[in-house]
Amino acid sequence: MANVRFEDLALQYVLADESEQEQAIAEQTATAIQESTNSRITLGQWVASINRWIHPVDDSDDDNFVTRAKALDFLASTLGVLNRRNVSILKADQVQLLVTFFGSLFLSDHKAGITASTKALRHLVGMKTLQPTLGNDILDKVSQLGEDFKLQTPATRLEIYELFLELLQNPAVANDLEYRHGNTCGFATSLLDLCRNERDPQNLLKWFEILKIFLQNFSPSEDVTSEVFRTYSAYFPISLRAAATPSGITVDDLKNVLRSCFAAHYRVASFAIPYLINKLDQGDAVTVAVKVDILQTLDACLIQYEHPKQSVVPFVDQIWGSLKYEVRNGEIPDTIKATLKVIRSLTSRLDEEELRSFLADAWRDLVDDLSNPTYTAQAGRLLVAIAGAGFQSFATITSQAIPHLQSTLRHTQSASHKQELVALLNSILAVRSHLIETLKDDATIEKGSGLLKDELFGDALFAEVFLPLWEQTSGAPVTTETVGTLKKIMEGLAALVGQQSSDSGAPRRLCSDSTCERIFGWLAGPSVIYPLEGKQFNEATPDANQDLRDAAVAALKEAVPLYPSAFQLLLEQYLSSLKVAYQQQLALHDLPLEIKLVASTLSEIGCSGLSGRRLMLTNPVSLINVLLEGLLWMLSEKSPPRYWTAFICSIHISVVEFLETLLSQIDNSPRSKPQDITKEWYTLIVSDIQDSGAPRLDSNSPGNLHLVVKALGALEPEEVGVLYKKLLAYSLAVVGQLYRRFTTVNHQSDEATGNRPQVGLSKDFEDGSDSIAEQDTCLHQLGRLATSVVRVLNENEQKTLGLGKDAFILFHQTGAGNDAPQIDLPVETAVVSPLDEFRTAPLSMGVLQGLYPGVLSSECHLNALKNLCAVLTSKPSPCSDTTRAALDTTFTILSNKLRVEDNGISKELQQIQQNMINTLDALWEEDGETGQVGPIARKIFCSVLHFLAGDVARFRSGPEDLNTLFEMVCYKAPKAPTMGCDLSRQFGILVSPKECLEKENHAILKRLSGGWVYARGVQPYLKDCFPKLPFVHTDVVTSRAIAVFAILQYLKYEQYACDVDQIVRIGNMFLRWLSVYPTGSEMESCISVLLKILEKSPETIQEHLAGLISGMILVYEEYRKSPQGISEAEQKKRVMCRKLALEFFQRLPKTYEERHLLPHCQKLLRPLSVACGDPVREVRRTALAARKAWEGLA
Repeated sequence: MANVRFEDLALQYVLADESEQEQAIAEQTATAIQESTNSRITLGQWVASINRWIHPVDDSDDDNFVTRAKALDFLASTLGVLNRRNVSILKADQVQLLVTFFGSLFLSDHKAGITASTKALRHLVGMKTLQPTLGNDILDKVSQLGEDFKLQTPATRLEIYELFLELLQNPAVANDLEYRHGNTCGFATSLLDLCRNERDPQNLLKWFEILKIFLQNFSPSEDVTSEVFRTYSAYFPISLRAAATPSGITVDDLKNVLRSCFAAHYRVASFAIPYLINKLDQGDAVTVAVKVDILQTLDACLIQYEHPKQSVVPFVDQIWGSLKYEVRNGEIPDTIKATLKVIRSLTSRLDEEELRSFLADAWRDLVDDLSNPTYTAQAGRLLVAIAGAGFQSFATITSQAIPHLQSTLRHTQSASHKQELVALLNSILAVRSHLIETLKDDATIEKGSGLLKDELFGDALFAEVFLPLWEQTSGAPVTTETVGTLKKIMEGLAALVGQQSSDSGAPRRLCSDSTCERIFGWLAGPSVIYPLEGKQFNEATPDANQDLRDAAVAALKEAVPLYPSAFQLLLEQYLSSLKVAYQQQLALHDLPLEIKLVASTLSEIGCSGLSGRRLMLTNPVSLINVLLEGLLWMLSEKSPPRYWTAFICSIHISVVEFLETLLSQIDNSPRSKPQDITKEWYTLIVSDIQDSGAPRLDSNSPGNLHLVVKALGALEPEEVGVLYKKLLAYSLAVVGQLYRRFTTVNHQSDEATGNRPQVGLSKDFEDGSDSIAEQDTCLHQLGRLATSVVRVLNENEQKTLGLGKDAFILFHQTGAGNDAPQIDLPVETAVVSPLDEFRTAPLSMGVLQGLYPGVLSSECHLNALKNLCAVLTSKPSPCSDTTRAALDTTFTILSNKLRVEDNGISKELQQIQQNMINTLDALWEEDGETGQVGPIARKIFCSVLHFLAGDVARFRSGPEDLNTLFEMVCYKAPKAPTMGCDLSRQFGILVSPKECLEKENHAILKRLSGGWVYARGVQPYLKDCFPKLPFVHTDVVTSRAIAVFAILQYLKYEQYACDVDQIVRIGNMFLRWLSVYPTGSEMESCISVLLKILEKSPETIQEHLAGLISGMILVYEEYRKSPQGISEAEQKKRVMCRKLALEFFQRLPKTYEERHLLPHCQKLLRPLSVACGDPVREVRRTALAARKAWEGLA
């Protein structure tokens, strides 16, 4: 580096085009200076290296200005590198010489030197060797720019503002300026003169920050302070044009920094507060946005000013006198909200005598308004703002307000006035609760019973206000006004329950237990008792009754966490009310539904208590146990199965909601991740709960709920992860005991099973021949409960707990504390039990649906699959249609989750498929010979499709043997002589959405499965959908088209986009073959696919527009007819076809230009006019929208 020539480096820098090159040259130059042995000579050479540009021969050329600016920037960039490296190579006198040099350019080089000189001075200011006295010199030099300052570019001015800011923030420089200028602050007046006309948003941010720093760090005289205030207040209120913000600065950025100037120092208060109040009092001349800005600025001043006795107290009357009318007469919510915040801040800055004086004045203004219904709400807002400012203000104002509210409530006759007064009382209670929380977190506050007026809030307030109000309002006829009042009373009762003491002892509830229990008894009426007993709240209308019910539930959600034992009271009310309702035959038609709705409500209320510091299992376990006891009681009463179903659904809702609530807390707290459940831990936890008195339906024991609650309450609060696993374990135990209650182990011997045990339905199902449908619904719901619990367990837990086997023995050899005999289950009997015509199938399905594929074993579950294949392909059908649906779903689950990677399983699956191929071949051969196979053929075919649905969801391209059944079904089924059409309608089963194939149930799903089905089962047969002769269809062509659209309606457009033209042509013909289809399902699938294509590929539809419009008109006209003997389900499909056809017409004007549609306008308007008179409202609405769109074209 010794031979470095600075002239060469300077030239390279001037000629450089890229900032990276410039930076590299500056780094090289700085290194050369650092490594020099004689820094004075080196620095001299470095500065002299730019002489050729500083003193050029011709100084009039613009190019000279540019190169001179680059040359000066060479020096500035080098200083920047040295400063960044924190190198003290420059001596104090050298820094002074450089300051003098760069400062002189502000007088002599306004065109080229300002930006670079400013950057250089900024770097020099940051050096340790800078003499503080040079700060004043720099300010003087820069100030000499005068009028030329505003001629500089915004970027240059920004550099100058940054320089000013760094000087004022440098403690040594600031001290020198303070000493040199005193309170006259001459340098500041020079800056004000220089910068007062700034308009650039980015520069204004820096300018306002400079003024704020100046006010905070210096002690200017009143005159200087006034001048500074006038400078920045001239910008208030500030706004911003969108075109002026290329840098991304928002108007809020400017508002905030300008607001910080107003609130910078208390010495500005005498200027700022009167100024803002005067602005505010301009009335309608001030917009809402400006008014909010003024109020937020005033609030910042009141909060940030020090020495409130000097800065705030002198203006209290002026502020209150102006702001109270903003609330009293205001109508804009944003303005009122901002005003109340200012009043709260004002109150919080006062203490002792000033606070007492202000509160006395405020109360005199408020007391009359509280008695006046017109102004009660406004006065209440002001009162709450004042009370919430602090402990002293709350105690002082409420000691006057509470007695006055009590008196006014006693005398007022206006329901709306009463409602406003109760709402105010509720707000005061909410403010007090907030202050109590603040008190807990602040140990410095001196506590005492008078701190928050404990004597006013508790039983006294209940007895003097809420008790008479409730008795008076609940006993009166329910009107709109009384509903509003009752809702506010309920809200207040919830807040009253949570009031705690403010004295020096441990926090205690201010309401006695008897008062709390009375409150919860009232709230339980609309939310629990009346719905179950079929009553209305004091003969209220249905809408009013629902409003009151919702209000009571909301109040309970707030109150129960504050008084945890109340949840047990609600559960007792629930159990007793449903018993009364059933025994006295009260509204039995609605009782099963209300059992579920109220249980759901109780679950929500119980979840509200699963937050905070004390996490316990009491609420979830108590609710589940109450539902179990209710179910057991209904069973003992020989009630219809729909009541059993209601309780099982209620348990399901509760378990899911409690588990999800706890899981959300685990997700928010990564450290709470729980350990896996083990068999020993599961047995221990479940035994502890059951042995303490939990109901046991499998042993017909109602248990003792109070003992369970007592035992759970004695436990210490635990981590949320542990609670989650405990609740999950108990939920699984509940599923197990319900399975054991509704099933029994049968050891009868027969030819099919020998002497092996089989699981059948329990004696609860013996006398229900007239309610088999309800019984089956109950079993399906129990299976769904099992799924929801089992799928939450991870794979290791499912294996550990042996749930793979429980799918067939239905928990008869598992479960903690279970006294049922152990049964041995050989592999060959691991099947869905054939007893009772397979009616336990939903229970097996429920467990299997929640299992991970890894839990299924090749021996046990493969045998079950083979057995199912035999059962579902046998004639006649061995079970009812409802049970068969569960068996089909189980077939899907097993075909999907059994891993085919194992060669043994793969071969067995091939054999199973071959068996089904043989069965189908036999059916179709019989169909060809007799044509009278009957409905059993369709049922068997549907079962085969369910098997394939699970198989193709996790498809494998090879070996081909695994896909033989799929290809055979796709090829042969539509060709079946007499039942081809009927079988083709079922093809949607292959790809239709199924709960058992959802990710949350751990199904094996491949992303490309839909595309694979299309490529192997649809695409090869598209050519077969066209008749050999034009316009002449055959049964096979028709069947093939039906199968195609049955599948396509469930696929994504992208999966068949390559053949979309053929599909539209098939759809066009399909619409003309209307007379072929006795049902609407085929047409619905066809139009659905065409609508999807219209959305994704309108140009394809456009080519066939005339034919499609004619076809859709025929569809609507045909399905408008109502043939005799048509089923309700078919009628719904016909309605849907009409709606979809009209929706097709509605979309056309939005999709195509007028020129493409005008030729069809005349023939379509008349059918659309007819459709506007359709008997179905939804169809009429679509028709009207379509007609409006087409009339716009005409």
